[in-house]
Amino acid sequence: MRHESVTAWREALTRLSDQYFFDLLRMYLGAIRTPFNKQRLIEELSAFLRKKSTKELIAQGLDDEDRAVLAAIREMNSPTQQRIVSLLSPSSSFSAVYERILNLEERLIIYRRDEDSARAYAINPLLEDELAPYATMAALVAPVFRGEPARGPLRLDDLALAGLYSFFMLEGESVKNDGTLRKKTLAGILSAFPRFEGDESLAESLVSALRNLALVGVVDGRLVPDPARWAAFAQCGETERVAYVAAASTGRFPREELQRGAQAFADFVYSLEGGARYARAAMGRLSFLSGERLGGALSPRARSRFAALIGGDSPASAAPASPARDAPPDFPGIARSLGIILDGGDGTFVRNEAFFDAAAQATHAIVVSPSFDVIVFPGLPLSSLLPLASFLEVSDIQTAGNFAVTRRSCSAAFDMGETDATVIETLSSLSRQPLPGNVAFTVSDWHRNYSSVSLYHGYVLRVDEGRRAVFERNEAVAQWIGKTLAPGVYTLAVSSEEDLAELFSRAGLDFAPSVSTPPARPRATRLPPLRLGAAPASPGDADGKGADGRSADGRSADGRSADGKSTDVKVAAKAPAAREDAALARQALEAGLYAAIDSMDVDPDIREALRSRVERRIVISPEQLDPASVRIEKIEARGMDFLGKVRIAEHAMASGALLEVKLDEKDGPLLLGRPVSTEKRSGDLVVSLALEGSGEVVAVSLGRANLVRRVRGSIFSEPSHG
Repeated sequence: MRHESVTAWREALTRLSDQYFFDLLRMYLGAIRTPFNKQRLIEELSAFLRKKSTKELIAQGLDDEDRAVLAAIREMNSPTQQRIVSLLSPSSSFSAVYERILNLEERLIIYRRDEDSARAYAINPLLEDELAPYATMAALVAPVFRGEPARGPLRLDDLALAGLYSFFMLEGESVKNDGTLRKKTLAGILSAFPRFEGDESLAESLVSALRNLALVGVVDGRLVPDPARWAAFAQCGETERVAYVAAASTGRFPREELQRGAQAFADFVYSLEGGARYARAAMGRLSFLSGERLGGALSPRARSRFAALIGGDSPASAAPASPARDAPPDFPGIARSLGIILDGGDGTFVRNEAFFDAAAQATHAIVVSPSFDVIVFPGLPLSSLLPLASFLEVSDIQTAGNFAVTRRSCSAAFDMGETDATVIETLSSLSRQPLPGNVAFTVSDWHRNYSSVSLYHGYVLRVDEGRRAVFERNEAVAQWIGKTLAPGVYTLAVSSEEDLAELFSRAGLDFAPSVSTPPARPRATRLPPLRLGAAPASPGDADGKGADGRSADGRSADGRSADGKSTDVKVAAKAPAAREDAALARQALEAGLYAAIDSMDVDPDIREALRSRVERRIVISPEQLDPASVRIEKIEARGMDFLGKVRIAEHAMASGALLEVKLDEKDGPLLLGRPVSTEKRSGDLVVSLALEGSGEVVAVSLGRANLVRRVRGSIFSEPSHG
């Protein structure tokens, strides 16, 4: 227990108005004698909470919804009211989550660290150690059940990437003026990639990701691969490549943010247990928290088609409007679209084991037939596939890849500097059998025809014999030489005056010609590596800085972060039997408390107020059943009680409390919001209600309302005054 946390909790109590402060203290300590001292009362309350019996009873009173809120506070970077609701509301109503947060405040289990509009929460430091076993990730993302591991086809792997590289090497005009794919190009992709199952949106999303990663660029309406960037991309691991494509499918981002999004996607995928079946809500929460651990993932654009695939709304779409950076990415939808997540049955989802053990099934071979067909078996890394794809024409990519050696594909490879020798060597080195003689002969014949005439565009440099050694042996200079046409005659791989100046400077020359050239192409570098399979860094440790003997991601030897947060989402949930025992004990305790209340000779309103405290789990021991601590108040009115409805609405508006209004007995909507103004009309009062979540202001007739209720989930639902 940290002293500064206890101090922060006490300060949160002192910020309450006198009315709410004493209401709260009376519920736990009974009637307050005068003269009183706030600090002394807070110390008495602290002593009550420090008792082992009190802590055990409070822990016993936790249900699944309580555990979920506590886990959210413990695991989130910024556990504000809005973000907690955003995380939990897809599986629970907004009002239910909101009231549960307020109820936990009133039970002294959580408190507001500050009083600004964000309302960041923390767990009561006096109870934190006792409650830690209940506030685990399992409370948020525990699987529905665990079954057999599932396997299915993947839609994106290195073979598919190589197929796309080959496809665009030979494809003609590919995009329209607005940047979308032409119908002919889209049809060609769907024909060559049956694994996309005719999904036009998936094909377009993958091409968009390649463009956002700058692996392909638009040149005169064509989508042209950048070999240097592909070579750098091939330096990543296969899982890293899939993660980067997944992140880039949602938009184009700076390198650092792209890495953060790819890392969050990888953390999400690797957090799934093999064979475990997850509900949609749990998958959405895990997606939210995977990005949360890294300080926020990619800033999302409009709701993607991936979100539609998994069905329902993501936590982001259910949350009130907020800065885009605060919204969670749709990792479940993306992963399902790529085949990494499969339907597990009964509305559940399960990870695809083929994504995690693809390397174990690698065959690392190709078969070349005399008919010039080439079968590429799965398992070859992209670094080996790219040289193949540069001179092969893709036919179709299924489990294995079907390609062909054609004059057109070889000509394109020769344009990139390949020769018949390199083509034959690549085929021979990867083939299971000797290369058919007719294939080798034909490739050589094509190259002879190709090389009989040479056409160059760009700079040609002639160097005197005395300076040739500088250009050929100095690596800093030789990198600019493209092709040696004759002794001392070179083509130059430069495209700007700055490059020419640097070349001549390194060669020891004092000048460079001033000419007009096309803009230079940026040099490609490897994308940053990702952490795969390890527990993701805890909130607040996204920069990876370690301290006090902790690992780079802030974990200690027992797997917990510096602030005590669990860094492993696979934490086992509390045993069901133990949870059932706790529920039975809680029921027995409540039954005894209700019996004690019923035996009291008190006013019915007081009896009802005490029963409400038991129901809200504020009262956990008979000593708290003090009739003198009750302040009677009316919180709801129904039907024809128009005056009662008016008074409740006016009280809610004056105190800033939430108001719940039901317009019809059976099918009418239940509105939850804060009253901002009232307007008297003939025989009626119309309340302008700012709805929680959307902020939309609606006019509500109290005369027509069947129920008007001031939300009394907690005294904290009403802001402090004074």
